[in-house]
Amino acid sequence: MANGRARKPAAKGDLQAEVMAALWRLGEAKVDDVRAELSSDLAYTTVHTVLKRLMDRGLVERVTDERGLVYNARLDEAEYLASTFSDRLIATSPAVRREALANLVDRLDAGELEEVARYANRMRRERSDL
Repeated sequence: MANGRARKPAAKGDLQAEVMAALWRLGEAKVDDVRAELSSDLAYTTVHTVLKRLMDRGLVERVTDERGLVYNARLDEAEYLASTFSDRLIATSPAVRREALANLVDRLDAGELEEVARYANRMRRERSDL
């Protein structure tokens, strides 16, 4: 490997998540910029293919400027994470959704728990006004 980092096999979806994370760090980037940010030495064509698939899913956009083809994320990291959670939760039963959400809440520290409680209370009030 050119950069000395060992390459480990990626689980399904991990490479796409890693490319998205690189785009969030960089803001906008060419394929080679993204490659330089990744934890493994991947071929240009592999990274280009992942970016193309992310574009097809509406997660990444591409523009042409004086540098050539430049990519950037269409969603910020929090929006992406929320949509990923939502997609996974929708595909489960109500009982599994409740258990998964309870497990997530159980992992929050005291400050995060207080923030989520305030948000939940605000959402409850807003929805009762409808």
